[in-house]
Amino acid sequence: MRNTFICFLGIILMPISILNAQAKPENYYNSSFEKIAKTEFQNLLKQDNYRFNKYDLKEQIANILYQRKTKGKLSPQEHNLVIKHLKEIEPYKNGIIIIIYYPGKDGCNQINTPSRWNIFDRDFVKKANRLTINNVLWIYKNDEELKYYYPEKINWVKDKKNFFENLFFDMHYPCFSSTTIDREGNYISNLGEFGKYEVIDDIKTLK
Repeated sequence: MRNTFICFLGIILMPISILNAQAKPENYYNSSFEKIAKTEFQNLLKQDNYRFNKYDLKEQIANILYQRKTKGKLSPQEHNLVIKHLKEIEPYKNGIIIIIYYPGKDGCNQINTPSRWNIFDRDFVKKANRLTINNVLWIYKNDEELKYYYPEKINWVKDKKNFFENLFFDMHYPCFSSTTIDREGNYISNLGEFGKYEVIDDIKTLK
């Protein structure tokens, strides 16, 4: 089923085209990328955990729901691949894995000065270390404006072949996203805007 969603996105996330003279249909999709009625879409959007992305595409305008916080479990094969990628960056500590993901410049994270977002506070890693053994991976898809997110202090690593994006982030979520994974492969993701306290809470839930 996940592969079906990814294939769907391959169609959905094609380059935006210039608007045609004729009006394009506007369609609505749930967080599983299934087409739903506008009324159902609006009712789901009233729930606190739901947000949506809007794409102006060649054949349609697509409104796609997503949940800001999601939970899941990796298969043993997926978990091993995450650890394999981690080991290419730094030694694996056999603990919690925290992924901070930068998708690239967008309307949410567009800045021209060093970020003051609290995930970059010095005490974030200290708080995480006090809670449990962990690895923190700073992963980026596109390095546009990455210079404002402390590359002189943080080891930002390119998402090779979009591995982490394909595994955890089905589309471009605004600002940044995160995923926290325990030793058994259970994970909690924050899709879009979040802060250090959400990640700390995720660690507490999983450890």
